[in-house]
Formats: sequence, structure tokens, C-alpha cells
Amino acid sequence: MKKHLLFSLLLLISIGLLTGQTWIRYYLFDDLCPGPYDSASSEVCNVIPAIGGGYLLQGYVEFAWGDIPAYANNVFWKLDEYGEIVWRRTGGGNFAFNSIVSNGIDRYYCIEYDNMNVFDAEMNMIGHYVFHTVNGFQAYLYDMQYVDDGLVFAGKVNGQAVVIKTDFQFNVVWQSSTFLAFLGARSIEPYGDNWISLSGRVFTEINGVGDTLWTYYDPVDYTSFWDCTVATDESIYLLGYYKLWEVDTTDHNLQLVADNLPAFDMNLHGSIDMLPNGNIVYTGGRSDTGPILHSYSPDGVHQWSRSYDTLGAIYFGTGSKNLLVMPDGSILFCMHHGTIVLIKTDTDGNVVANDDPIAPVFVSSIMAYPQPASSTVMISVKSDLVGDLGYSIFNIRGQRIYSSKINGLNKELSFVLPNEALERMSNGVYLISLDKGNSKIATAKLVVVK
Repeated sequence: MKKHLLFSLLLLISIGLLTGQTWIRYYLFDDLCPGPYDSASSEVCNVIPAIGGGYLLQGYVEFAWGDIPAYANNVFWKLDEYGEIVWRRTGGGNFAFNSIVSNGIDRYYCIEYDNMNVFDAEMNMIGHYVFHTVNGFQAYLYDMQYVDDGLVFAGKVNGQAVVIKTDFQFNVVWQSSTFLAFLGARSIEPYGDNWISLSGRVFTEINGVGDTLWTYYDPVDYTSFWDCTVATDESIYLLGYYKLWEVDTTDHNLQLVADNLPAFDMNLHGSIDMLPNGNIVYTGGRSDTGPILHSYSPDGVHQWSRSYDTLGAIYFGTGSKNLLVMPDGSILFCMHHGTIVLIKTDTDGNVVANDDPIAPVFVSSIMAYPQPASSTVMISVKSDLVGDLGYSIFNIRGQRIYSSKINGLNKELSFVLPNEALERMSNGVYLISLDKGNSKIATAKLVVVK
């Protein structure tokens, strides 16, 4: 079967992130109200990779004249790699979105509990669905993931936590067994061909058709959870209240990674993710009292905690996508409190001013392209750095499907993608990264059609 690579996007990423690639930005919204107002409120919710490159930041604003509502809507900022505004759009109605995902090509899916809005790449609304109207029962959905044939949600039905898969028109494909709710199911992550999810008290693993494989619940100490993440080696880590846990999938138990986490606050929408170097990163704490971004090694050694000038923002984004780790190791997270702020750090949590000449800029790039009417895909690599180079291919769910070393010490080289890699790629969107040791130093997006 021939594979034709119809699109390749070359994205240059400097590994000298300390120069120009880390920043703190705030975004104005007070000009959005079309009429008079004397009060305004705002919250920031989600940040995800934008279609076509850069980032999509989403928030929610409300304006009033006395006790009379004047204007309310969701706001979307498309940003370039430097956090500069490409465009700003509004849409989605009078409630903040809980989560946003995209198909990487031409669709954004946004949920607000039981409502889903579908937008094109320019945030023009092309669909609106109400869960109860489509399926005949009520569901409250918080987190979601995109898959090739639908969307997988973590939420709540009849007061119990649940995982639900729907098609792109909100029709239920399958529903897991319910599990004990404490604020409902908060997080959903792919785990091989299965899924993991958690509520405030229960962790669960579910297979690809919605069957519950096992659950963990502590009826003695009432162990509590906030978010979960999966490492590249498929280790599972949970962010608990002042604790980090690793999941023992063999004995169906938890192993304590770290206790007495610094600056954790259960009311601040803490999130957890994995860095390319294998360390854990999570958000927690108030920016007006101490550090807010923290990192631990998988064996529980505290790596660093960072404070930032957040321009008055003290609360993390209210959506499920408020912490974003990019393949090159850069970290983005959003905050609000009278202002809307997005922060981008390097993989060590550092932010350095754009004009700070601390580090030289080493430019690296990777590009994939087809030979016409050929079943091969060529990879072209350029890098000022040589030695210990490799590449990895990730699907849209963030799972690494193939990786290999790059032989040779030339600054420029090209090679054919092995058939072993092609055989693992079906129709869809992929990310290929150029790796230097454990760091991603350049990426390019691939759209593959058989």
C-alpha cells in the first residue's frame, strides 16, 4: 500500500530556549464589549497547540452595567511561537469551555459540560450539539481526548464518575461503568490501547471498548487525586493532594513517589505532565506567595520549583488543558485574576527575557517530504549540533509509535524513512521530532494519507 505524504510543515525550534523562546504574555479583553459597562470579569481556561502552528489560548469574559449583563463570550487567541497574537476570535456562548481538542487539520472541538461546539481552523462555528438532545440522558463532561473515530470524555452521569466515547456528532459509542464520584471524573489519558481516568477518590483503567479493567479506591485513608499522566515508558503518575503517586498496574496498587509537595493547593486546578527528559512537572501554589511550577524525578527527587512575575494572575486555567508540554521540552501554562496570562518556560522552568544574550542560538530542523508517486518518505535533517541525534514519530494522541538513532556526524543529511515506521502509520496526523539525547530540538507535522 502506497503512502503519500500530502503535507509537511517545517517548524524550526531553537534549543537555545533561553534566548527569545521563553516569555510571559498577557492578553487584553476589555475592548470586546460592544456597549457600555462598568464591571468586567474574566478567566483563562485552556491552551493547546494551534492548527497550523503556534498555540490556541481560550478564556471567558463577562461584562455588566450595574446588575444588567452586557456581554459574555468565550475568547480565542491564536498565538505564534513567541506568544504574539495572530488573531483573536469570540464564540461559543455564555459559558466557559471545560476542554478543547483539535484534529490537527481543520477542526476544534470545545465542550461546556453537556454542550459541544465544533469550529473550523479559524474559529468559525460549524456545529453545536447538546448531549441530552442527542442521547436522551444528561452528562456533565470535563476532560476529553481526540481519537481517529471520535472523542473520549471524562465526566459524570447521575452523580457518578464515568468515561464516555462519542462520535463527532456527540452520539454515544460506549460508556464505562460508573465509579465513585468526587467532583466527577476529572482526567482522561490514553494508555496504550486502553484509557486511564480518575475522580477525586478513584483511579480506573478502561479498555478500548469501555470495559472497566480495574479500579483503585482507598477506603481507609481516602487517598485523593487531581490529575494523571502517562510517561513514554507507559509508567502512570498521579497528582494527589500534597503527594505524587506511581501506579502499579501489576498489583493494582499505588507507590508513593513524593510526599509533602511544595505549595500544592487543591482549589487551584493543579495539572501534571511529563517532560521529555523523563521528569514530572506539575502546577501548584499561588504566585503571590511562592513557587507555582515544580518538577520531580520519577524516583521522587525534587528537581526545581519556580516563581514568576505573573502580572497579578494567581489562579491557574480552569479548563482541563491548562498545562502544555511541547516535544522540545518547553512548558506552557495559563493563569488569571483580573488579567489573562500565558507563560512559556524552558524544560527547566526558566523564563529569560527575549533580549537576554545568555545562550547562543543553535538552529536545528527536520523535514519530511515524498518522492512523487513513490512509497517512500524522505527525511531531511539540519543541525548545528552533531552526535547523539535521533528522531521520533508521535501520533495525535501523543503516543510515540517509532523512534531511531541517526547515524553520521554531518550537519546536513537525508535518509529514507524505514518501512518499519511506515507500517505503523495509518491515515492521520503525526509529529516527527529531531532528538538530541532526551531533548526534542526540532519538530515537523506530517499528514499521512494511504
